Amino acid sequence: CTAVTVSKEPSGELGNKDSTAELNSNGKIPNRDSGIDSPSCSVAGETFPSDEGAEQKKPGVAGNPGEVEPDKKGTKPSSAERKRDSTQDEDSDIDEGSSEEQETAEVPKLEYLDVNKCTEPQKLFNIANELLHTEEAYVKRLHLLDQVFCTKLSEAGISSEVITGIFSNISSIYCFHGQFLLPELKTRITQEWNVNPRLGDILQKLAPFLKMYGEYVKNFDRAMDMVNTCMQRSSSFKDVVQNIQKQEVCGNLTLQHHMLEPVQRIPRYELLLKDYLKKLPEESPDRKDAEKSLELISTAANHSNAAIRKMEKMHKLLEVYERLGGEEDIVNPANELIKEGHIQKLSAKNGTAQDRYLFLFNSMVLYCVPKLRLIGQKFSVREKMDIAGLQVQEIAKPNVAHTFSITGKKRSLELQARTEEEKREWIQVIQATIEKHKQNSETFRAFNSSFSQEEEHLPDSSVS
Repeated sequence: CTAVTVSKEPSGELGNKDSTAELNSNGKIPNRDSGIDSPSCSVAGETFPSDEGAEQKKPGVAGNPGEVEPDKKGTKPSSAERKRDSTQDEDSDIDEGSSEEQETAEVPKLEYLDVNKCTEPQKLFNIANELLHTEEAYVKRLHLLDQVFCTKLSEAGISSEVITGIFSNISSIYCFHGQFLLPELKTRITQEWNVNPRLGDILQKLAPFLKMYGEYVKNFDRAMDMVNTCMQRSSSFKDVVQNIQKQEVCGNLTLQHHMLEPVQRIPRYELLLKDYLKKLPEESPDRKDAEKSLELISTAANHSNAAIRKMEKMHKLLEVYERLGGEEDIVNPANELIKEGHIQKLSAKNGTAQDRYLFLFNSMVLYCVPKLRLIGQKFSVREKMDIAGLQVQEIAKPNVAHTFSITGKKRSLELQARTEEEKREWIQVIQATIEKHKQNSETFRAFNSSFSQEEEHLPDSSVS
């Protein structure tokens, strides 16, 4: 344990200073409540540095104010300090970097208490109290989405199809947390903790209902697009949303920020429960229930993260599709962008170097020519090379450094990287993609062969 806060002020309305502080100086919306970075697509072997992301913060623990001496009370660092990762493709020539300024609050001296001095029961209560406080704030956010935004938009005449397309099943999520999970946590932690200090039994009973988040998470990317479209095309929609965002209850935060909360909430439960189990004695009667709860919640978190990764991949494919001018039909769930970047093409006639651009997918390589554009980089596809049958190797050219070749079924290209390290990275990631494609193809062929043999040996009656 390190010295962290063991006391937390009760959560106020969403419009209080903690909520307001969540808009950082550069206008970006921080990642509240999740405690983890958003998953992003990465590839083994690709080591280009991305823009500096935010440091992952470990959630603090809230203490019991009644059990801490007045001169040692502390204030919990604001969750606004947790920033969402801003990642971008390593080789892209488009500058998409973002500054990540950390907000620091002045904390009076002697405001922190070493957790090592807390007893084990006190540490467990700290975690339970943290869960309760964050749950209370989360239910208020759900109320804002369901009872304020949804209601006001409906009263303004916005169609139910649009509202459902944006908010999905947020009403069911709000009902579950507001009427079931929060009341049980509040009763247990504020009234029963002295005689029944447990969390696992409540979470195990209610964790299966977290599967309802799958529908919300899968719809989230589409919901964001619908909000942006409606803000641009519907004056009544824009007026309602902007009026709510100006109110104190909204905490000067955007609708999109509030809509992100449910996506981040499940991983937050997982982190708190893991911390709870670390401090829970092995012989505790709550251990079995807590372990089962973690298993259920981790499954829900995996589904949530998998849906987020899938959405991010599809969003990236759409971006590439637009940069290619819609020339190639690459927007397919089976496609995955692995690496992209500038490269030099060595002319076979005179050996001169020409600017080119490569997009490496799990199933193909797109060899492109940059187009001149005032805004944004565009590319024209010059050659499409299937990964199946592709070969990559290092070559030695007199008076030309950092060269390698890729050879497909129809064409061979001699390419030059900017540095020796960049050349090795291209070779390694292309080779790894080729090997993975081979393995997948062999597995698929073996499955088909086995399936065919089983069909041949089935009795005629079974086949019929």
